[in-house]
Amino acid sequence: MSLEIGYRVEGLDRISAKAKDNVLFGPPLRHFFTAGAIAVQAEAKKLAPVDRGLLRSSIAYEIDTRAVPLYAKIGPNVTYGAYMEFGTGLFTDFAGAPMRRHWPPGAALDVWASRHGFKSGAQVAGIIGRRGGLRPRRYMRDGLDKAIPAIRRALQDAARGIGRIWERR
Repeated sequence: MSLEIGYRVEGLDRISAKAKDNVLFGPPLRHFFTAGAIAVQAEAKKLAPVDRGLLRSSIAYEIDTRAVPLYAKIGPNVTYGAYMEFGTGLFTDFAGAPMRRHWPPGAALDVWASRHGFKSGAQVAGIIGRRGGLRPRRYMRDGLDKAIPAIRRALQDAARGIGRIWERR
C-alpha cells in the first residue's frame, strides 16, 4: 500500500535560504503530522475489532521530535495488533509471510476463551489452526484510507501556514 501526494514548489531556492532556522517548516509540518495522525487514529479506533477494547485503546501516535518533523507513526502497542491487522496463516495479507496454517499458542488465548464459553485457549487455538488462521481485520489500513480527506486538508493547512510565515519575513 502506498500513499503518494505530489506538489510542485516554485522558488525553492528562496525557500531553502529561509528554512535554515526551522521556523518556516517546523510548526506547520508538526501541525500537519499531528492532525493527520489524529485522523488516522480516530478512524482506526472505529474499525478495530473489540472484545474488551484493549486493542482499540492501544492505538496511539508518535510525531518525529526533530525541529522539522518528517514522520508520524500510528498503530497499536499490543502484541497481537499486527495479527489482527494482517491476519495469520492461510489468510494473511502480509507481504512475504508464509502461507501455511497458523496454530496460535493456546495459553495466549486462555483468558479470551474463558470469557467466551470455551474450555480453554487450546480449544480456540485448535479451531483457528484447523481453519488455517485468522482473517485480516484491516483496521489500520482502512482507517488510513478513510482519513485521507482529513490528511489532505491538514496538508493544505500546513501549506497555508508556511505561506503565512513566509509573508511575515
